[in-house]
Amino acid sequence: MKDLNLPIIKNYNSPSPPILSMDEYLKFVQFNLENCFDKETYFQWKEIIAVDVPFFLK
Repeated sequence: MKDLNLPIIKNYNSPSPPILSMDEYLKFVQFNLENCFDKETYFQWKEIIAVDVPFFLK
């Protein structure tokens, strides 16, 4: 097996991510839905993946 030459990170002090309250989280989710979610593309995708062939389970 080949030896890997990975970097060694020294003195890594990662700040902990902020903990959001439920109100802050709700604002975050609403902002993402308003600005990042494309309804038209979503509905096109739903039509593509829908099963349009009749089938039955035995």
